[in-house]
Amino acid sequence: MAENFDRPERPEGEMDFAEEGFGDKAPRRYQRRRPRQVVPDYVDWKDIDLLRQFIPERGKIMPRRISGISAKDQRRIATAIKRARSMAMLPFVLD
Repeated sequence: MAENFDRPERPEGEMDFAEEGFGDKAPRRYQRRRPRQVVPDYVDWKDIDLLRQFIPERGKIMPRRISGISAKDQRRIATAIKRARSMAMLPFVLD
């Protein structure tokens, strides 16, 4: 009788996760999408009202997968937020 060293022995009735089909799909994640934002061609770092739309309660810059803007617009928004923070028009951390 040849022994099978590839798989450990399991008690009867216990199945492997691969046999049950658990590895087929990843669990669904909750997606929080905001409506499509319209970003002007030039993002001014002095336009605080526009920049506050992209800063949630905690004070971090909102990622583009949540804000729904393009990668190019996200880079321009992030640069403008950082400039406004360095000029003390926006706080680094909201209390």
